[in-house]
Amino acid sequence: MTTAMNEAERFMAPLLKAPNNQGARSVIEVLSGDYDRISHCADDERDDLRRRKIVKKALRLVQEIHASCETTSAGSDRLDTLANQKGQRIVDALLDLLVLEGLYPSLSPGVGVPVECRLQSALKGGVTARPLDKASGGRLGDQQLLTDIVNSLHSTFLSRKGLAPSIRQRVTVDLIAAAGELAFSSSFDGKTRQRFTQIFKDFIDSMSAMDLFPQLTSLLHPSCPGWFRAAISSHLSILPLRPDGVRQTIDFIAGSTSDDSRTPEGRFCQSSARPNISVDALARVTKLLSSVPSGMTIDTWTAALAHQLLDILDDQALDNKRIASFIIGNGFLIRRRLGAPGTAGWRLFVEPIIDSLNPKIGSCFVGEDALKTAVSRLSALVHLHSNPGVTKRLVGPLLLPLWGLHSYALDHRRSSLADQVYRVLSTYMKLSATETELRLLSDNLLWDGPALWTYTAGSNGGIEIRQRESGKHQPPDMDMMVESIDKRGNHFSNLLRAAVITDDQLSLIFTHTSKRWLLGSQLGSHQLPLENFGDDSTNPMESLVCAKLTQKLLEDYKERIASSTEGIVKLVEPILSAFVTYSQRSGEQLDKSSQPSLAGLREIVKIEEGVGSDEGESLETVWTALNLLSAVITSSEGPLNVIDKDLLHSIQDSLKYIAQIHFSSDSSPSLTASNVLMLLQLRSEAPGSFKSNEDQKAAGGLAEERDKHRKALQFLSDDLAPVRAQGLSDLTNLISRSSRLLNIPSTVILLLSLFQDEDEYVYLSAIKALGLLASNHPKTVINMLVEKYTDPHEESTLDVRIKVGEALNKTIEHLGQLFTEEPAKKVGESMISVASRRGDRTKAMQKRQRGKRKAEKARKEAEEAWDGEIPGEEEDDDDDDGEEAKMNAHVARIVDGWADTGREEDIRLRTSALSILGTAVETNIAGVGATITSTAIDCVLAILKLEKSEERAILRRAAALVIMSVVRAIDAAEERGQRLGFGFAGGNLREVVTVLRYVEVTDADELVVGHVRAVVEGLEAWQQKSLLGLSRQSDEGREMGVSMHTLRLGVGRRGRSVRIEELD
Repeated sequence: MTTAMNEAERFMAPLLKAPNNQGARSVIEVLSGDYDRISHCADDERDDLRRRKIVKKALRLVQEIHASCETTSAGSDRLDTLANQKGQRIVDALLDLLVLEGLYPSLSPGVGVPVECRLQSALKGGVTARPLDKASGGRLGDQQLLTDIVNSLHSTFLSRKGLAPSIRQRVTVDLIAAAGELAFSSSFDGKTRQRFTQIFKDFIDSMSAMDLFPQLTSLLHPSCPGWFRAAISSHLSILPLRPDGVRQTIDFIAGSTSDDSRTPEGRFCQSSARPNISVDALARVTKLLSSVPSGMTIDTWTAALAHQLLDILDDQALDNKRIASFIIGNGFLIRRRLGAPGTAGWRLFVEPIIDSLNPKIGSCFVGEDALKTAVSRLSALVHLHSNPGVTKRLVGPLLLPLWGLHSYALDHRRSSLADQVYRVLSTYMKLSATETELRLLSDNLLWDGPALWTYTAGSNGGIEIRQRESGKHQPPDMDMMVESIDKRGNHFSNLLRAAVITDDQLSLIFTHTSKRWLLGSQLGSHQLPLENFGDDSTNPMESLVCAKLTQKLLEDYKERIASSTEGIVKLVEPILSAFVTYSQRSGEQLDKSSQPSLAGLREIVKIEEGVGSDEGESLETVWTALNLLSAVITSSEGPLNVIDKDLLHSIQDSLKYIAQIHFSSDSSPSLTASNVLMLLQLRSEAPGSFKSNEDQKAAGGLAEERDKHRKALQFLSDDLAPVRAQGLSDLTNLISRSSRLLNIPSTVILLLSLFQDEDEYVYLSAIKALGLLASNHPKTVINMLVEKYTDPHEESTLDVRIKVGEALNKTIEHLGQLFTEEPAKKVGESMISVASRRGDRTKAMQKRQRGKRKAEKARKEAEEAWDGEIPGEEEDDDDDDGEEAKMNAHVARIVDGWADTGREEDIRLRTSALSILGTAVETNIAGVGATITSTAIDCVLAILKLEKSEERAILRRAAALVIMSVVRAIDAAEERGQRLGFGFAGGNLREVVTVLRYVEVTDADELVVGHVRAVVEGLEAWQQKSLLGLSRQSDEGREMGVSMHTLRLGVGRRGRSVRIEELD
């Protein structure tokens, strides 16, 4: 041991050897020793001089010990000096002395970490860490002492040798606070502030973001002065800009909100293991990263974060992709100023994807790696978070490129890429399948790129985008082309099936495809140009594609297409009408040319030749239209009540004419037209064939609701969270419209089943939907929620019951004053039953016991296999700091104690029940009633008095808040002038206050004490308000001289419980 260490040991001996109970003596009094001879000074001045001398000596000893460690032989560093626990304890005690007696008394009020929140001091005496009175005249000396300590420890801190590791571990946050005081406080001159601004920056720059987050956040507390808060917040806000700062930000927030925050470093998921981060923590990260610090532009901030977020999005671990997609989607892309087209977020996150999948002019080459990355990022943004709006905005501009890429990948056996693209397309079609999108794909079934570029095979076995080669166009192989059309028709049909489109949408796309096949270039006109009827002006390949696609749709969806007769009739009617008019005009021309003359003979020959050339094409179109109409009418089971009468009469006239025509070809459509005409006449003459417009609208509205309900149920069972979220949105829409299709008990059961969804966004939305459903059906919904929450048959897990409790809490808040009578009574009685110690959870206890026996058996088998202690356990214990290990064990005991309650309910669930009870009382105390309120007060007072163990602290906190809820509810009722007939009053109010004051003095949990103190203050404030007559009271109450809003809690006799008494 060095000379400096020996001197330090002698100097600190009175503290290190002193017992913990030093009484009223402070650290300075214990260490005074030779300094007691200071005289001729006032007591306060003498204490101040002694403190300064002791602190300066401690600072000198720290400098000498550090110097001796630096001169230690290479490789051993500080090991010789601090090899044993005793040496480290001496150094820790010196550092604590410098901080607690040197730094903190010199800081402004509120600067630094509250002393009670620091690491446990190594000093055995008392702790005096309070700011000095600025009027005491000692400010200049304190400033000098403050600067000396910071300067000295700053140089040691930066050396990274000697005592630097001890300083970094022990007093870093205190040094940051002291340097911040000197750098940013207006109490110091400009030169001092400038110098220490650099020192403050040195402390910040020398630490990683992961280490700085807990240090800086601990400096932000309610008593923190504004100027200091602004400085710390400014540096805290830019930590994500550091290299890997986004990952470290996620790690910190995930760890600070997780039960597993005490796990070793590397909490961020570096493998396939899921990081322990909740949706609440993700929301916090998202809010932080999407909040642009003052002094920075949106473009600068977003650009600095974008590459880090994209790196995480490209991570192989699926859960890291999920985190990045959530932040990008919900933090940037859904915000107009950050993610709208043209903003920085759109340019950095979306445009690279669009440019890779749909390159612009002049950049028609995209390598296979870039294309694969773009698809991967797009897939992650679409699938791994729950915002359907982002999916619609991302995929909409890329619909055709994705369709072409998917088809090319399938044709060339790139199944992995094809599946990835197909999932993106199917998800988009589920969320945003409209007639426009469906038409776009059907019209471009063979699309393989625009005129400038196309898909080609990559050099490494992937797919690339290259510029089309001009001058090398070859006629397509018809056999291969037909095969390709069939394949793409199958893909399109499967996509329609995955999109869960409605019957109306299917009918529209079928009608559109059939029109393009039958009418071709005449598609845009309602009245066909007669001179072009039967003319083969349509691209034959396009006709083939449309014909094959129409055939495929009929094969796969014949029954659904037939359910919409009107669309097919509207398609066929203009074809038949045009053919009839064309035939009539051709006959007139033939009649006019029947006059005997040479010119007439030439005209006859011309017309007959023209008719002969066109008749085959015309008959093929008419024949197809008649067969299509016949198939739809024979397949349709319902009456023709949606067909317009004029439309029906028009098509009947056309059929009559065609049935009478004598055709020269072998296959005549006359017989088919006659049969179709007979079917139409039979169906149209049936009773109820035509309905009024009002009836048709009502039927249409019900059919629309039925389609939406069916679609919502299918979406809710989908594997993708955005699709489930869209299904839940559709179901919520039906609930808000009070749809007649909803079976209330079944809907409640369905929403409750979503509480087990792995995506918390989905189950949180389900909670909102339950609250909306309860507005119209409070009794049914409340009863089912309470039954699921109390779980009398022990069928649900704790997690599900907690979520049901959250739903019940939100539902009660949503009901407001409608929460009354039987639902209020049911909730009150059930919550008191769960919150009290009446629960009998025998099955849960037996399950815990089996788990313990199984774990113990596994441990013994492992020890037998290793013939002793299991390797790795002792090493893990040695890696942790002693205090941290004790803290971890302490927290673990508390968590285990929550569940290990024998046959009683889990403490967490009892706490949840008290929270719900408080919400119920505060929402509508009149609806809850006097009896339940009285029983609730009995229950919470018993908890406060009897359940004093450490693991039950959360229960006592909730119990105190129930009393506060009663006080707030009574006060709110008085403000409204509502006559409750009960309230707090008399000696029994004093009894409640007495119990609360007893808990305030005796309880070991700071939060319990704080809650109880707030409740007592609230009771006193309410009592003073009532006595001063500040609340609104009825005239009758004033005449009686009695407050009608008083709650009498028992009579105060020994042995009698607190109860509610109603007043006349």
